[in-house]
Amino acid sequence: MNSSIFFMENAEQSIWGSITEEDEAGIEAAVASASLHPGPIVEIGALFGHTTTLLATLKGTDTQLIAVENFTWNPFFLSDDEHRQFTKRSLRYILKNCSTSIYDGSAEGFYSANQDMKPSMVFIDAGHDYGSVRRDIDWAMQSGCPVISGHDYHKEIHPGVVKAVDESFGSDVRIFGSVWLHVSEGLQS
Repeated sequence: MNSSIFFMENAEQSIWGSITEEDEAGIEAAVASASLHPGPIVEIGALFGHTTTLLATLKGTDTQLIAVENFTWNPFFLSDDEHRQFTKRSLRYILKNCSTSIYDGSAEGFYSANQDMKPSMVFIDAGHDYGSVRRDIDWAMQSGCPVISGHDYHKEIHPGVVKAVDESFGSDVRIFGSVWLHVSEGLQS
């Protein structure tokens, strides 16, 4: 499949790191809820940094943002090094000026290295299979994170995301476009 043609034919959808206005509303709600709690915001899966930039724009200046990305997949078949270079160049300003950093490695490696971390928010948008999403949700829940959110809640395109989110939170989740949001009970904003 030609990636650029597919992207152009599906430009109204939230694909390949892009976000819609509805998605943005969900991310804004998530960051607003997270602002009531201490701890960094952790983004699992940055791809090219579209959501990373939005998170950096919305969060408080003193809130740390950590984008976890292993640079092993992208829809344009860039090598890992090309993908890494492109993303870091795209994020140059926020990496330098917005308390933002990239953890260059796997989510599992990040979780292992940060077992005592309690984020204010985790935004999940890496692997879209059930096992990956469930692992990411489980880490966020075990860490005591009050705001857990993610992207690509779409039954036909990403059934693994929907299954993991529904199993984890039941009806205690809000949907904004393809962004899902769970705020721990008693911590709703």
